[in-house]
Amino acid sequence: MKTAVDHSVLLRKWIAEGEHARQDFKFLVSDARKIARTLCAFANADGGRLLVGVKDNGSISGIRSEEEFYMLQTASQLFTKPRVPFTTEVLVSAGKQVLCVQVESSVQRPHLFRNEAEEWLPYFRLGDRDVRADAVVLRNWELDLQPRGNVRPFGAAEARLLEFLQTHPYITLSKTKRVTGLRYPAAVELLATLLRWNLVQVIPNLEGLAYRLKPN
Repeated sequence: MKTAVDHSVLLRKWIAEGEHARQDFKFLVSDARKIARTLCAFANADGGRLLVGVKDNGSISGIRSEEEFYMLQTASQLFTKPRVPFTTEVLVSAGKQVLCVQVESSVQRPHLFRNEAEEWLPYFRLGDRDVRADAVVLRNWELDLQPRGNVRPFGAAEARLLEFLQTHPYITLSKTKRVTGLRYPAAVELLATLLRWNLVQVIPNLEGLAYRLKPN
């Protein structure tokens, strides 16, 4: 662990931002498995910063010992695959120490998180939440590894889906199948391609994930 330094002004600035897509607060790290999910979520998205020793309301509680750091190491080594790397720094404010954990966006995604049922699952950061990736998001990550350019022609299915979204706030994968008449693999490919073209964006939904037109 790095030597503690006085970055109280910077720390207060970050806390004022609240929790968001690239920042999360943790009062403490008491469960390596749960923290592994957040590490994976940041790595699978745009990266992020975890402030340990900060309550959800932004008040600083501080960390108690280096146990927090070793819990993070355990989380990464045992409950993420491929292992999610991170860096740490201790920030000090009013005599209290906050552990700042930085996770970079990864080119190795998907990083998988091992849950209590011993399942390896992909999570990513969506707003201020860790959300399980669906088949569309996973396929979109695969497409991101390919050279830029159209990966499929724009056809009737794309037109029907975009027309639907002109009058509806969002669409799910199951609804996409019904609207377009496509089978499951083709519907996944369609939504993933529209994500790649930046025509739609993913949002949380009661069914898991949904997709809506991306604002201009």
